[in-house]
Amino acid sequence: MKWSIAILLCFSVALAQKQPDAARSRYRQQGAEALTKEHARSKADLCTGAEKSGNAQIAQCLAEQGKVTEQDYLAYIRAIGALLRTATRNESAQLPQKRIPFDLAEEAWQQYRDKSCASMATQWQGGDQAPVAYSDCRLKLTWHHMNELADLYSDLWR
Repeated sequence: MKWSIAILLCFSVALAQKQPDAARSRYRQQGAEALTKEHARSKADLCTGAEKSGNAQIAQCLAEQGKVTEQDYLAYIRAIGALLRTATRNESAQLPQKRIPFDLAEEAWQQYRDKSCASMATQWQGGDQAPVAYSDCRLKLTWHHMNELADLYSDLWR
């Protein structure tokens, strides 16, 4: 009887350890996909056709592309946050889903990005170049920040 309980306990521990591993693997995959997608997008000329139609079309295209990038950025930081919340010492335990310093840092960064781009775009205030400059700035800062996060949190992907 004691042996069957011991075997059952060992099996339960092994199963509990596989679940966090599977979750971490899923988070890593989601984050890697978002980052890879945005690396490719950052090298592409996203609004080539819009250039012929003028600044209003370019601004609209950049704003639409910015929405795609924002979704990938959010997927990426969610993956990082989830990996940070996953305890590394105790494989079967997870930290509570409370806010962690990473969450606060990303909120502050998003505010910085939006205010910096709004400030930069004031150079063209009142003209049709301001929306282009703002949307382009958001895209570029987001791409740079995703690369920065990839460097800072590279150990999470191992």
